[in-house]
Amino acid sequence: MPTSRIQLESAPVLETAKRDVERLVAQKRGLFWVDLIAPTEAELSRLQRTFEFHPLSIEDSSHFCQRSKVDVYDGYLFISLYAHRFDKDKQEILADELHVFLGSNYLVTVHREPLPALSRARERYERETEAYKRGPDFFLYLIGDELVDSYFPLLDDLEAQIDELEEQIGADPGSSVMRSIFSLKQELIHLRKATGPQREVFNSLSTRHYDLIDRRLSLYFQDVYDHIVRIYEMIETHRELLGNALDAYYSATSTRLNEVMKRLTLIATIFMPLSVLTGLGGVNFRHMPFESPVAFGLLLASIVFVPVSMWLWFKSRRWM
Repeated sequence: MPTSRIQLESAPVLETAKRDVERLVAQKRGLFWVDLIAPTEAELSRLQRTFEFHPLSIEDSSHFCQRSKVDVYDGYLFISLYAHRFDKDKQEILADELHVFLGSNYLVTVHREPLPALSRARERYERETEAYKRGPDFFLYLIGDELVDSYFPLLDDLEAQIDELEEQIGADPGSSVMRSIFSLKQELIHLRKATGPQREVFNSLSTRHYDLIDRRLSLYFQDVYDHIVRIYEMIETHRELLGNALDAYYSATSTRLNEVMKRLTLIATIFMPLSVLTGLGGVNFRHMPFESPVAFGLLLASIVFVPVSMWLWFKSRRWM
């Protein structure tokens, strides 16, 4: 039976949905898919009555920002998953949270925003012909696979941003670079908190026996688990790269400051003898010999000779 979408908007539709669910459960075949985008409390209440979901799972589904998990209820599983994407308009990474109710012949998905991963999963599902791949458990695998794989382009984009920051550090480490580094670190921490629990979810789906999941699908969920582990490792690698970039920024800033201080010190050192000479030459004592034109010429020559000599000496020692 092809995948179906039922909009929970009116009582007649709900009654039809309930009869279809009961018929599919009795026949033990086919897939009935209900996809809800930003449902209201009234819609969730009707969903609970139609599928006889436990109130706790409905409560979890009504509150987003849940931790990724798998909860076992009588006759179905409740699963929380995450995907992340980069919003070009807001110039930030946004989290897409998905709640899934997995039954023997149905799948209910609840989320706030439209998820392209669901459409891609449906297209892949409709291309399958093997019997054991026509159930809701395999459709769950396809959804999880699409959600997890959506992290790879995001991490590639973050890696490109890190490379760009490293180039900026080598060229001109301004204060904006440090702000970008801390911003990326916060985003990676958020990704790490989201993907960490998802490893446990897919590890559980691949190793633990659930009555609603065909054992032949363990390898498929294991593949998703391998992907999420790889993503977690990539996040850790990116965090280390950002840490190294931050150390390089501090090092470059410190080196730049040391160069400035060295130049200022050398300039002060060069002008220090001039202060002594001009101060001595300006002393108004009668017995000072500076009324002589020769003495005045020697003073002017010293004012030129001393700093030039010091500059050449500093240059020879490679201090400048």
